[in-house]
Amino acid sequence: MPKRYVLVLVILAVALLAPQTSVADDQTWGGDVLVHPANHIYGFGMDQGDKDTLYLVVADSSTTNSTDTTYVYRSTNNGRNWSYGRKSYSDRRGKADIIATKGDLDAVYIFEIIGKRLVCARYSYDLTGLHFGKYVSDVGEDVVDFEVCQDLFPDYWLYVVYQTDQDSVIFKRSRNFDTTWTERKNLTEITPITSQPSIAYSRGPYLVVAGKTDDDKIYAIRNVNYGNSADWQDGQYPWAGDDCHSPVVAGSHTSPDSEAVFWVFYHRWVTSPTPHYILNYHYSTDAGSTWSSLWGLTDTSSGSRVFPSLHVLKENDVSDLTLGYRYEGTSPHQIRYIYQENAQSSPHVFRASYSGVNDYNPVALPHQKAYTIRDTDNSIISAVLYVNTSHHLYFDASPLTDVDDETGDEPVRGFSLTQNYPNPFNPATNIEFLLSKSGPVKIEIFNVLSEKVRTLLDQHLKAGQQMVHWDGKDDSGDKVASGVYFYRLETEDFTETKKMVLIR
Repeated sequence: MPKRYVLVLVILAVALLAPQTSVADDQTWGGDVLVHPANHIYGFGMDQGDKDTLYLVVADSSTTNSTDTTYVYRSTNNGRNWSYGRKSYSDRRGKADIIATKGDLDAVYIFEIIGKRLVCARYSYDLTGLHFGKYVSDVGEDVVDFEVCQDLFPDYWLYVVYQTDQDSVIFKRSRNFDTTWTERKNLTEITPITSQPSIAYSRGPYLVVAGKTDDDKIYAIRNVNYGNSADWQDGQYPWAGDDCHSPVVAGSHTSPDSEAVFWVFYHRWVTSPTPHYILNYHYSTDAGSTWSSLWGLTDTSSGSRVFPSLHVLKENDVSDLTLGYRYEGTSPHQIRYIYQENAQSSPHVFRASYSGVNDYNPVALPHQKAYTIRDTDNSIISAVLYVNTSHHLYFDASPLTDVDDETGDEPVRGFSLTQNYPNPFNPATNIEFLLSKSGPVKIEIFNVLSEKVRTLLDQHLKAGQQMVHWDGKDDSGDKVASGVYFYRLETEDFTETKKMVLIR
């Protein structure tokens, strides 16, 4: 390891509060907090340690310091205020991320690309004392992208996938958060994945890696033994289509282990009815063994891209998931989010999207990141980090609370069923509806002969805005023909039917 990089890893600057501003006037969601003003941000990442405590790493190019700089921040009130406890300088021109452990090991791990090598540095929770700095990538590998995750317990593994400039995707792991990175596996040798790798862990021994192929398809492979090199199983294309980009994968931590849920989201270029991007996804309810058919979450109706970011709460026996995505429409670019809380029984049922999460115009790169965190009162918070056009980093978060029959300061009033979108559609469409109280809900699809085609939803749901999707298939999994169809919402107090058109 070159001495200059060892020195870089041990440089500290215990610091003052970072400049920050909370925007409280005309915001549409949460509360934007300016965490880090910068000249150019290469990458950032956040993770939650104990409740209330967040850790954030930012890699930027600073004219003040005349060099690339890495800042590590901490918030002890879930993002309302931030202070930084470390910064260091070196040739950092790429992605950065951070892992905060849970359980018995109170450590923070910073991952970043230094001099084209992927490096991991371990610190204590108070960000004092460098416990080790270690190269993760091998000599001669120029790293251009990476992603990390951890399992929860009992084995305390860290997992990483990284892409080299030779279009190879490499997997490694570290046991008990040690300094040794083992089980090196070149996934490009056993899969068609060559770029944009994403990795996720679920409860039990399961890992899923998804990535992009040279022909712009999405491919997924799983490991059934905590990343052991001999236990990578045959992968698959969740869907055979091409023109797909920016895959992200996430895994829930619900039991039993073999029924853990994984999702793969990505954006896809379509040409009908007009050229535009659409956000698609697949889910697996058997720990990545098989995948659902194609589902469409949102249609931008423009030629602009949609960048997804996905995060599941880092706890066992939970499945709370936040999806954030950058929406490029005709009016200012926005970041929207979707919230999902019942993964195992309904992995395709999401709350409706919230538009205009931020009050500032976000940039395309680096992509925004969505997070799901736990507050001290046990509530769930959905958070988004993003960079605006001035290249400042903002934190935006809001509690996600459920409104039941007799709870909440502002109860949801009335029932409604909105028109599906897109309409006409091909191959999938979205159906949003509003529930004024919790209860059993059924949504069914009928053809023009009043014959039932599909039971799309039949379960108990909480009050609030909800969304389901139809992939244009019947209850047998077969594609239905082009034509007019009807969807009907039934609750204990409300029934409504609307018409939609499928064009193959």
